[in-house]
Amino acid sequence: MKKNRVVVLTIIGIISITMLLFACGRTASRLGGKEHRQVLKIENFKEFVSISFDKRGTSTVKDVTFLATDGFVYTQEFMDISPFGGVIRWVPNGKGEDFIRSRAISRWTGNAVNLELPEDCTRILGVDVGYVSKDERVKNLTYLSTNGTIYSKEYREGLVDRNFEGWLEVKAK
Repeated sequence: MKKNRVVVLTIIGIISITMLLFACGRTASRLGGKEHRQVLKIENFKEFVSISFDKRGTSTVKDVTFLATDGFVYTQEFMDISPFGGVIRWVPNGKGEDFIRSRAISRWTGNAVNLELPEDCTRILGVDVGYVSKDERVKNLTYLSTNGTIYSKEYREGLVDRNFEGWLEVKAK
């Protein structure tokens, strides 16, 4: 009977240590607390803008939007399992948007995908990345306009969908 307890406790110990060593995302911190948190490392970081979370399969994707030391705002993707992460660079209106809006290219080349900001954008308030359909992602940029209005613009990846991007206005009652 005592041997069975030792075996069970040993198995539980091995499983727990394995989970802590190989856990992705916030799993390790759920078990070990704040000291075992996931750290998202960002190069040329200057100022935080926002973070959004999205479930993709068994992984949670974190999209961190930040102002970089080069003056551009970026949205960098962090996936729990994959070492590859795509990057969006938000460029001023008229400065050149990439033909392909998908970060899939960025994941393999390491170069950021350029998306143009709306003409009246004075400050980015947040970026949320989700799904339009099973295979197509959508980027929602929330920003402060030159006239003080808060808008959210939808950026779709598809060539035809780009002509049907939606807008929201946030307004107090």
